Amino acid sequence: MQFRRLKILMTMLFIFLDVFLFFWWRSNQRPSIKVTDANANIISEIKNQKIKVANFSTSVTYASYLAGKRSNSLMSTIDKLSNFNANINNQTLYVTFNKTSQLGRGNTSSSSSGKKAAADDVEASKIARNAGYRYNPILSKINVKNRVTYSQYIDNLPVVAKQGLMIFNKDKDRKVTDFTQTKITKVTVLRDERATITEEAAIVALYKFNELNSGDKLSKGALSYDTSVKVNGYDIYLPVWVFVVTHANGSTGILKINAFTSDNLSE
Repeated sequence: MQFRRLKILMTMLFIFLDVFLFFWWRSNQRPSIKVTDANANIISEIKNQKIKVANFSTSVTYASYLAGKRSNSLMSTIDKLSNFNANINNQTLYVTFNKTSQLGRGNTSSSSSGKKAAADDVEASKIARNAGYRYNPILSKINVKNRVTYSQYIDNLPVVAKQGLMIFNKDKDRKVTDFTQTKITKVTVLRDERATITEEAAIVALYKFNELNSGDKLSKGALSYDTSVKVNGYDIYLPVWVFVVTHANGSTGILKINAFTSDNLSE
């Protein structure tokens, strides 16, 4: 009889525990649903304000705080180049070509397969790729005419800080005349990965900070690494959502949102 009572008691305890866990799970889901609904409402408001936004993601990405040093080891970039002058100043490599004719023309095809190459000189791409840098459409879009930017990648995300960039200048015939390079080294993870805000949430944050006005056009966002703090010789990098905004008057600018805290980092 005692065993039977104990069995009934344990069964009731497990049922109670299951019910408790179910309602606890439901209570944790509600804020997410409310936030999602609120974001959707604000996105609708943005579109009603005649603000154009590109297709955006609502998925969550994970990232970390990182630390890195500015490298002076840059000369390996020019090992296979010729007819140039090079020097390093303030941890930046400066290269100027004596004969731009040695470098190939960019592909100016307007076909869908050649759109990226049209904005990207073939030889510049080769130099950057060999150094471990990739084309950055966000930074290249707001550059002056005939300038293309490539980013170093750390923790699988592009860098948008002044460190970790290769910037190529071209003449009117799209031949590379010179470039600069900065590099990040000794990258260290400071904290374990944590969830970032979604691209949708970053757009909502920009709107709340009054960074978007009627007639503006917002580009596709890019989760990237940026830095503004230096500690004991290391730059501290944090994930940011980066966008290009094109205003109604045709001017462009960079908008940034802290991907952890939703703070506005736009200049």
